Amino acid sequence: MVDVKKIKENVSKVTNKISNSKLPSHKHCRICGLSISPNADPRVCKSQECLDQHEKNTRNEKQMRIWMFIFFGIFAFIFLSSILRQIV
Repeated sequence: MVDVKKIKENVSKVTNKISNSKLPSHKHCRICGLSISPNADPRVCKSQECLDQHEKNTRNEKQMRIWMFIFFGIFAFIFLSSILRQIV
């Protein structure tokens, strides 16, 4: 049988140890994983490679978003035109 109270006590002990640790608050670079300041706006380190990769990823995301809108627009146009043809 599983003792739920004992499990909760063990979990609370572990979380208390983690929260009481002396680690300063920080974030990690999205590209390389190094620790960076929690106030860093683009979440990347100061390395030129990481900045370039982040810029490339941002451009790709923007382009993908544009293509999704174009595809959705074409699909909506075809769908609505087929409905209008059935009505008329």
